[in-house]
Amino acid sequence: MKLILNNFERSTGFQQALRELIRGADTLSVAVSYLQVGGWEMFHKHVERLTLPRMRIVCTDQLGITHPEAVKRALNKQVRVRNFARKLTYHPKVFLAHDANGRATRFLLGSANLSASAFSDSVEAGVLGEEARPLRTLDRWFNNLFSRHSVDFTADSLAEMDKKWREQAAQRAKNRFRRLRDRAFEPEVIPPEPEDIDTLDDVLATIELPIGLLNIDYGGNNVRNIDHLRRVLSTPRERLDQKQKSELKLLGFAFPYGELTALGREAAASRTNMDIARLWCRWLKRTPNAELREINPRLLIAKRVFPQFWRLKPEVRNYFLDNVQNRDDRRTLQTIELLCNASEVVQELSLDDMRTLSGLLNSDRVPDYIQEEVEEYFDNKGQRSWDRDDRHIIPLAWREA
Repeated sequence: MKLILNNFERSTGFQQALRELIRGADTLSVAVSYLQVGGWEMFHKHVERLTLPRMRIVCTDQLGITHPEAVKRALNKQVRVRNFARKLTYHPKVFLAHDANGRATRFLLGSANLSASAFSDSVEAGVLGEEARPLRTLDRWFNNLFSRHSVDFTADSLAEMDKKWREQAAQRAKNRFRRLRDRAFEPEVIPPEPEDIDTLDDVLATIELPIGLLNIDYGGNNVRNIDHLRRVLSTPRERLDQKQKSELKLLGFAFPYGELTALGREAAASRTNMDIARLWCRWLKRTPNAELREINPRLLIAKRVFPQFWRLKPEVRNYFLDNVQNRDDRRTLQTIELLCNASEVVQELSLDDMRTLSGLLNSDRVPDYIQEEVEEYFDNKGQRSWDRDDRHIIPLAWREA
């Protein structure tokens, strides 16, 4: 039997223990209290070559911590995920490896749930072993748990679970941000803690990809703002290059052959940027999604992101609209825009919460499964056109439309 301790002297941590657990295994049986998206994605990277249709996981929705999206991702990989069904507190952390004949070969017991923090640097302890007697006992225990004390997730149970999770996740995030502010949290001064990984997981797991913006930058790399759009619209068709024609088409202002649509003609005759923004937002709202998808699938991202802005707290919306061109607080503004791609969880966050979150997003704690997309936003599209007032005009035009 081997002692497992995260980040203590030269001890084996839980991630290394997982690698040792699955060595030579065909599949796993897992009993954990909760399952989070970051934990599932980390776990899946290690076990993706095992026989997933034979893998079994039992978790619970008792505390509102298990993320229904994590359950769905596991189910989509054909893992057999079930929900603990008894009215007792469910709190195990048991990992059993099996060979191709179904025989239990190793066990990992401890304090680690399927969360990113548990398998990185949170304080966790456990044991890894392959002794025959505890293996037989644990195998019988899990088989009994899976077959007699758990039930399959259904569409209805996942929907109810999602409602509970969103309420709890918002409160967890707000509580964590409040504690960070109470100790004058600054990422450059006080290193983020393992709990911050789970907080970011709660918030970022709901982000829909691709990440959208609060402006008109949905055509490509040329027509990125309304000022440029007006110049292109006022240019004679024969003088436009193919890229300009293509981007007018992608935004709905022109047909594939270059002639302006009704929207394009109205926009070309408009006198102000706000007039164009109103026309475009009204067209987006009225045009069926199937038709928008044919023109440019990215327009559906805009249609998803714009209304989410108006679901944020008034103090957050007002600050954003009043400070769009404020260079001194650009990171907070970018964080607000980024979170317009998330779900109801972020609708409960205050302006102070957004500022605290912006500091965490600048750390190395962003979960692996979305780290690349978040970095791409801050380094690329999220950097564009803040010197224009499009991010002020477009949200207002959407509300008016």
